[in-house]
Amino acid sequence: MEIITIGTALVFAGAAISAALGFSGSAIGMGYAGQAASGVLGEKPNLFGKMLLMQALPGSQGIYGFVGAFLILNFAGILGGEPGVIIETSVGWQYLMAGIPIGVAGFFSGMFQGMVAASGISMIAKDEANMGRAIILSVMVETWAIFGVLISFILLTSM
Repeated sequence: MEIITIGTALVFAGAAISAALGFSGSAIGMGYAGQAASGVLGEKPNLFGKMLLMQALPGSQGIYGFVGAFLILNFAGILGGEPGVIIETSVGWQYLMAGIPIGVAGFFSGMFQGMVAASGISMIAKDEANMGRAIILSVMVETWAIFGVLISFILLTSM
């Protein structure tokens, strides 16, 4: 029987924070954008491809959260490592802290990117020429999720 140490549990918590918050932010953001897109598509079904793209934009934070969880588990030696890896509590705390930037940044940027994407959907509904502007405005919010990924990666490689 394998013993789960506090350090190992903290590693799992860091991975869970990264994934769960990233997934949640994406789901909320995609919900906002999807709701706006549904309203537009009732009147202009020919805009489906553009609406789908705008709804998909906030989904990247979920991908970042997934990658963050994978990196945390991999760096800790849990994935593909030797069975029975013992992780000290202090090291486990470091992995937990590495999951926070990517998770929190992913949650908030995903949610707010969805709000901006929903507004962009309204712009596109009025004039399809606004597609590029709508994408740029939405992607600007994602910048903070990317910074969260970078900080988490820096923390992981600094251990």
